[in-house]
Amino acid sequence: MNKWEELYKSKFRTAEEAAKTVKDGDRIFLGSGSSSPAAVLDVLFDRADELNNVVVGSLIMLAPMYKILTPDKIEHIEFDNFFATPLDRAALCEGICTHTPFHFSELPRIAGEGRGYKKIITQVSPMDEYGYMSAGLSGNFLDVLDYIDELILVVNEKQPRITGMNYYHIGDSKVKYVVESNAPVLTLPPEPVTDTDRAIAEQIVEYIDDGATIQLGIGAVPNAIGESLIHSNKVNLGCYTEMIPDAIMKLFEAGVLDNSKKSFHPYQMNSFFTAGSQELYDWLDGNPMVYFTPISINNDPYNVAKNDNMVAVNSTIEIDIMGQCCSEAIGTMQYSATGGQVDFTRGAYMAKNGKAFIATHSTVTDKKTGELKSKIVPFLQPGTPVTLTRTDVMYVATEYGVALLKGKSMRERARGLISITHPDFRGELRQYAKDVKYFVLPQHEEF
Repeated sequence: MNKWEELYKSKFRTAEEAAKTVKDGDRIFLGSGSSSPAAVLDVLFDRADELNNVVVGSLIMLAPMYKILTPDKIEHIEFDNFFATPLDRAALCEGICTHTPFHFSELPRIAGEGRGYKKIITQVSPMDEYGYMSAGLSGNFLDVLDYIDELILVVNEKQPRITGMNYYHIGDSKVKYVVESNAPVLTLPPEPVTDTDRAIAEQIVEYIDDGATIQLGIGAVPNAIGESLIHSNKVNLGCYTEMIPDAIMKLFEAGVLDNSKKSFHPYQMNSFFTAGSQELYDWLDGNPMVYFTPISINNDPYNVAKNDNMVAVNSTIEIDIMGQCCSEAIGTMQYSATGGQVDFTRGAYMAKNGKAFIATHSTVTDKKTGELKSKIVPFLQPGTPVTLTRTDVMYVATEYGVALLKGKSMRERARGLISITHPDFRGELRQYAKDVKYFVLPQHEEF
């Protein structure tokens, strides 16, 4: 037994023992996604009634939050939701938990200074002979360590070892305890792709040149872009992204993406986290081509901009005729979060020959009424947060085409967005544009 193994043994605790160290008033930041520390939280939440004024926060929490998302638990353990998911949207609407809006690149100051977190509980891979444990699939919080006093690591032999600036060391004095739990890590099957998704993807792929570095996220449109790129004869693509989906792996295996032309971290793909299939996780495990960093580094727009020919693709829920995007809420209902959309949109625009896209279906069907509604509207719903300002948006893509908004006048913006709106809704937008004087002279009537 070497000295790191001895230190590990001295810090080992059961989940029950680790959970009991939480006391009234603690503010704890939690590992997210497939690194959620469910083993400790399951026990901690069972003793919620013994505690008061404890706050737990997380980017994307997939642990057993249902145990505390009830009105009678909020005074005991409050969930500070940094990114809404289907598991907690209803609780947000009911005021049972709260939401902290921020750009992902700001995480250290937001979590440390803004929210006052002093402890971290997260999941990691098994320790190697040198005392290192990989933060695994869902990113790390090395950038938050300056603000915290205590770190509890849940070691899981099923957690892949992801390379990069992505390791905790058992010798760090802030690592107080290690817990072991070998529960399966969460997988996320790729969303099925529709004909509309493919149509949008084909519009965007036309703008992606050989040697470009791409950012793709989660969802059907990114999957469709991956499919389209495979069949497009593109070569030498690179990857600099917030998350790695299955589409990136498939592009590499198809020989389309090899990171050889990247101007920043050539021959490696950069990311903060990943979510996808078990096949993807197995492919990433120990893969030296992958380089994970804390999100304040990965999502820093100035680092994104170091990638020449950067192409960022993000989605939105609703966009108005000026180009303002709401990408995180439906009216006042928080649906997801700001995330890294602004970080990557700004970074891609700053990059040499960079391009930033907002991709969206032109319409959505109201689940309650069955009514078809346009996602490009005269103005956003009352109470709707603006995720991406009109001054940040560069390209908008629907199945009907691509509109360049950056550097365009209000008249040109309206004209461009109307041209990619579903035909059934173009008349309404034209009339609104005339009413607010975006179109005034006779020659502006036809477009």
